Amino acid sequence: MILRALLVIALCLAAAILESVFPFVFHMSAARADLLLVVVLYLALNDEVIPGAALSLAAGYISDITSATPTCLYAFLAVFTFAAVRIGGNAVKTDGGPQSMAVAFAASLIHSTLAAVLFYFVAPGSEGLVLKFSPLIWSAVATAAVAPLVFSVLRRLDKGFVPADAALRVR
Repeated sequence: MILRALLVIALCLAAAILESVFPFVFHMSAARADLLLVVVLYLALNDEVIPGAALSLAAGYISDITSATPTCLYAFLAVFTFAAVRIGGNAVKTDGGPQSMAVAFAASLIHSTLAAVLFYFVAPGSEGLVLKFSPLIWSAVATAAVAPLVFSVLRRLDKGFVPADAALRVR
């Protein structure tokens, strides 16, 4: 399972690069898809508690590094999101598609709002994260749009770690 964890972290690094580059390429000033949040959502809905929380912490830390926010802001939010979705996730089981889009949309709205509020308390008076509703909605829409793709990539990664005899029994 160490190999899977390393692959998920590598996927998080690639996602961080993509979500940092694409807004500049497409000239989007504030709205962006939060790919690392979608990874955290997948982990919350599909992983065990300890490995999922640890990988969520790693995803949040990568987000901290790439977004130039105060240290541990996104790491805390990633683990908090993991725990909240994990607790509420018993009612929602999704393998992707419209359900993952709905979960990603709602989680993105809540996650971005909490990030703006926490940023205000951590760095008051700075121009960092400001709660603006139009970019918040567009970011949530973009996050929801990419959720099925990220879920698909992570599901394929997980299928690679299922033993062949167990895969035959699942069918």
